[in-house]
Amino acid sequence: MIFTAIAMLCLGLTLGFRSPVLAGHTYSKPKLSALDSHVVNAGGNVTLQCISWQRYDGFILIKEGEPKFSRTLDSQYIFTGHLQAMFSLGPMTSRNTGIFRCYGFYKRDPQKWSMPSDPLEVHISEAVEPLRLSPNISDPKTVSQPQDYTKENLIRIGVSVLVLVLLGILLYEDQHSQRRIQSTASRENSASVKVAETSE
Repeated sequence: MIFTAIAMLCLGLTLGFRSPVLAGHTYSKPKLSALDSHVVNAGGNVTLQCISWQRYDGFILIKEGEPKFSRTLDSQYIFTGHLQAMFSLGPMTSRNTGIFRCYGFYKRDPQKWSMPSDPLEVHISEAVEPLRLSPNISDPKTVSQPQDYTKENLIRIGVSVLVLVLLGILLYEDQHSQRRIQSTASRENSASVKVAETSE
């Protein structure tokens, strides 16, 4: 409360007013809001709307923690029957963000301000840079998926086994044929020897 009083005192001196005095509940507090969002990108602009159903002649925007900051605008009547002021702020940086409030006042007695609006904090959004793929990492949407060679490898292995089996069969048949030839020749030689012996 002491800080708010000091801020209003400095603001009154800056505006050429006498020390502003809160008029109490007879002056209803206005409503402060951001038109788009109270979270803005760095370098962007934001518009704060101070609005009230009470027919104030003007509105004052202040920033907490900075007594020298103040904006004053005449009120504008809108079709809803309210009066408003549109405060444009920007380009936004970390230095001009903070907590804002607005007040209403009458020109016939400008040192009397309404109760302050509820605080509105305006801050810069935390920019998140998009993830960048490493040169060693490919984008799965743009690069074809690696092929599965399991089936091809199994086929190759199967063919190799079949070839080895066939070679084994052929080798076995060859050896078996040679053994039969040798056996037949041995029998023929034995028969010839017996015939020769009989003849003698």
